[in-house]
Amino acid sequence: MNLNKKIFITFFISVTGLLCTTLYLIDTQAEQHEINRIIADLDNTQAQFQQDLEAEQKQIQTLTHVITADQKFRSFLAKIKDNFYPFVEEIGKDTEADFVFMLDDEPIVRAVYAPNNQAKPPANNLASFDIQSSLDSGLTSSRMVGLNEGLYSSHFIPLKENLSDDYAVGLIVVCNQINDSWIAKLLAKNNKFQAVFFNNNQVVAKNTGPEMADDILRHRSTIRESGRYSWNSERYIAKQVLFDPQNQQTGYILSANLDQALRTFKQLQQQVLLTGGGILSVGALLFMLISQRITRPLRLIAKGTLEIKQGNYRHRIDYRNSDEVGQLAAAFNVMAGDLQEKELIRSTFNKYVDPAIVSELLSQPDKLRLGGERKEQTVLFSDIAGFTEFSEKLPAEALIKILNDYLSAMTLEISRQHGILDKFIGDAIMAFWSPELCHGKHAVHACRSALAMQNALQRLRPHWLANGAPEIHVRIGIATGEMIVGNIGSEQARSYTCIGDKVNYSSRLEGLNKYYGTRILIDRKTAAELTGFVVREIDTVRVKGREAGESIYELIGETDEADDALLEKINRYRQALAFYKNADFSLAAQIFSSLSADAPSRTMLQRCNYLHQNTPENWDGIHSMLDK
Repeated sequence: MNLNKKIFITFFISVTGLLCTTLYLIDTQAEQHEINRIIADLDNTQAQFQQDLEAEQKQIQTLTHVITADQKFRSFLAKIKDNFYPFVEEIGKDTEADFVFMLDDEPIVRAVYAPNNQAKPPANNLASFDIQSSLDSGLTSSRMVGLNEGLYSSHFIPLKENLSDDYAVGLIVVCNQINDSWIAKLLAKNNKFQAVFFNNNQVVAKNTGPEMADDILRHRSTIRESGRYSWNSERYIAKQVLFDPQNQQTGYILSANLDQALRTFKQLQQQVLLTGGGILSVGALLFMLISQRITRPLRLIAKGTLEIKQGNYRHRIDYRNSDEVGQLAAAFNVMAGDLQEKELIRSTFNKYVDPAIVSELLSQPDKLRLGGERKEQTVLFSDIAGFTEFSEKLPAEALIKILNDYLSAMTLEISRQHGILDKFIGDAIMAFWSPELCHGKHAVHACRSALAMQNALQRLRPHWLANGAPEIHVRIGIATGEMIVGNIGSEQARSYTCIGDKVNYSSRLEGLNKYYGTRILIDRKTAAELTGFVVREIDTVRVKGREAGESIYELIGETDEADDALLEKINRYRQALAFYKNADFSLAAQIFSSLSADAPSRTMLQRCNYLHQNTPENWDGIHSMLDK
C-alpha cells in the first residue's frame, strides 16, 4: 500500500470513525431511551388495567348485591326455591354479564341466564369455579377462572337468609367471558399496545391479528426470560402477567413495537449519515488532490526500491529536483549502479560455487577466512558406473553433451532438497547437507535427493539410448557424522568444503555398490536418522584403512512405494543375513539362493558357498574389503 493511500485511509478512517461514533451514540442512546419508555408504559398500562378490572369487579358486585339484598328477593328466596330465573335475568341485564347462574347449598344449579343464548354457559364445570369454598366462606369475591371453553372474569356473591349470617344458602355467579370485545373495552385508553390473553397455551382474547397473537404466545418463555420477542423481522418489548402466580396457565401479555418507536430516530440517523457522507466525499476529493502532489516523488523512490528488490538493477529514478527527495533519488541511482555491478559478479560466481555457499559467505563474511568448524551433517558421493570405458568410445562433443545433461539434472535434484554442491570430480559429484539449511533433517534430505537423482537418470536414459549413447547407471554412497566444514586451501585459492573420516567413508560406500550390485548404500548413522523409507541391512564390512567393521544399508525407496513382494524379499534377506552372521552358512546359502534375482543375494550366496568350505576359526560376521 503506497503512502498516498495510507494518508487517505488515515483521513477516511478518522472522519468515518467520528461519523460512525455519532451514529452509534444516536442509535444506542435512542434505543435504550425507547426501551425504558416502553417498559414504563407497559407497567402503567398493567396498573391501569388492574385498576379498571377491579373497578369493573366492584361495580358488578355492587349491582348484584343491590338485587340480592332487596326484601322482595329475600322473601322469595325464603319461600320459593323453584323459579329463580327472573332474578338471575335481572342481574345479568343490569351487569351486562355474559353468563349468570344461581346455585343452592347442595350445590345444584337452580337458574342460568345467557343473553340471546349466544353460547353454552359453563355451569356444568363447577369444579373449576371452586363453588364450595365460596359457600363455606360466605364472602363476596372475584377471580379469573380458566376452563376448556375459555377464560372468564367471575364474581361470586353469596345468598344469605339474613344479611348478618356468616354462611350462605346459595350463590350467584356472574361471568364475563374474556374475548376481543372485552379487551377492546377494557384497554380503550391504551390501544397502542398488543394484548394477548391466554389460557392453557391457547389464545382466548386479543387486540391484534390471529397470526401475531399465536406467535406472541409461542414466545412466552423468551418473554419471561428477556422481556423481548421478534415478529415479522421487528423487535417488540413485552411483559407477561399471571392472574395467579401459582397458575402459569392463565394470564396476559402486553407488548409494544420497539422498531416502530425508533423510526423517528432512524430518520435522524439517515439525515446525519447523508450529511456526513457528503462532507466526507468532498473532503476526500480535496485530500486526494493534495496528497497526490506530496507523495509523487516518494512513489517514484518506492517503485525504484521494488524494482531493485525484484532484481532489476538497471532501473533509475528520473527526479532531478534539488530538494531532499531529489538528493535521495540521486543516492538511490548510485546505489543501483553498485548493486548492478555486484550482481554481475555474484551471478558469475554462482556458476562455479554452490549458490547456498555464496549466500552464506556473503551474509557471514567472517567465513571467508581460512578455517572451519566441526559439525554433524550428511555427505553424498555419486559416480557413473563404467564412465571411463564408454567415454573412450564416444566423440568428445557427444560425451560433453551427455555429461552436462547428467550433471545439470543431478545438481537440480540436490538443490531441490537443500543440498550444497561441493564439487564435480570428472563425472563424480560430491554434495553435503548442512543442518542449518535442512532444519536438522540433513540425512532425510540427502536420501530423498539420492532417490530423486536415480529417478531423474531413469527419465534421461531413454533419450540417451535413442541417440546412440550407452546405458548409464549411477552409484551413490551416503554417510552421516561429524566432519570439519569451512574454507580450506591457500591465500591464493581456497574451497568451501568439508573433510573428515565420514567424507572418505561416503566415497567408500559409493564404491561398494559395485561389489554388491546396489544403487545406493548408506551407513548405519544415516539409516538410524530415517523414517518413512524402505532400508535393508546388506552386510557388515571393514573397509580398507579401518580396523572396525560397520553395518551398511541399501536405500531402496520411500515406504509408500513398497509392495508386499518387496517387503517379503527384504524379510527373507534379513533372515539369511542372521544365519550368515551366526556362521550357519548352509542355511544362509539356501535362502540367498532363493533370492537369486537379487544382486546382493547373489554376492552373499557366493560368499556363503566359499565360507562353508573355508570357515574361519574366529568368525565375527565382518567382511574385510581388500581394495577401495
